[in-house]
Amino acid sequence: MNSSIISSRTPEDGARIYSVFFLRCYDFLIYKVLAPYVWRCGGEHFADLYSLMMSPNHADIGVGTGYFLDRCGYLPGEVRIGLFDLQQNCLDYTAARIDRFEPETYRCNALEPIKTTAAQFDSIALGGLLHCIPGDMTQKGVVFDSIKPLMKPGAKVFGYTILNQGIHKTMLSRLVYFLLHQLRVINGAQDSAQQLKTELSKRYKVVEVRTVGCIALFAAHSPV
Repeated sequence: MNSSIISSRTPEDGARIYSVFFLRCYDFLIYKVLAPYVWRCGGEHFADLYSLMMSPNHADIGVGTGYFLDRCGYLPGEVRIGLFDLQQNCLDYTAARIDRFEPETYRCNALEPIKTTAAQFDSIALGGLLHCIPGDMTQKGVVFDSIKPLMKPGAKVFGYTILNQGIHKTMLSRLVYFLLHQLRVINGAQDSAQQLKTELSKRYKVVEVRTVGCIALFAAHSPV
């Protein structure tokens, strides 16, 4: 991969596609088409991760459409939810979708230290964020440092990301990955589950990374 092409990419490139129109199509495209048929990781795997890891004091970094937050097992008044994203459209769309929970919204770049006066959280999700960030997994790992001020002692971080190395790829997954990469929607041609585990292990004592199809699902806690 040409390093000059990678270095010219910015986090804003991945965020730009999230127009109001695209967000209306997002859930069907991602969870009904791409996840099960291209990445070979059905939406139930993401839902199970949220069900297991999401606490009553939770933040999403890179909120997308809030699909799993909208389907969480909590009732209004039982959960505090913070939404953090670079793209205002995503914040507005998700906040409106889960307005019954009265979410807090914060616009920020997850590659920079997140400065906020908000109370810390017990769980933080990075669902689908890492593969949108330019650079290799070492550069993406900065996100785990950026969110540290948001985490209470004992807080858990979890999420999922598309891989491109150390996995079985079909012709369809290769084609879709190539197209999305050319469109600057996703990044990480060298991303592997082992690299992700290495970055997490630098920062947390307890780390779990498992691969389903082309997707790595991860969870970690207990800072080093």
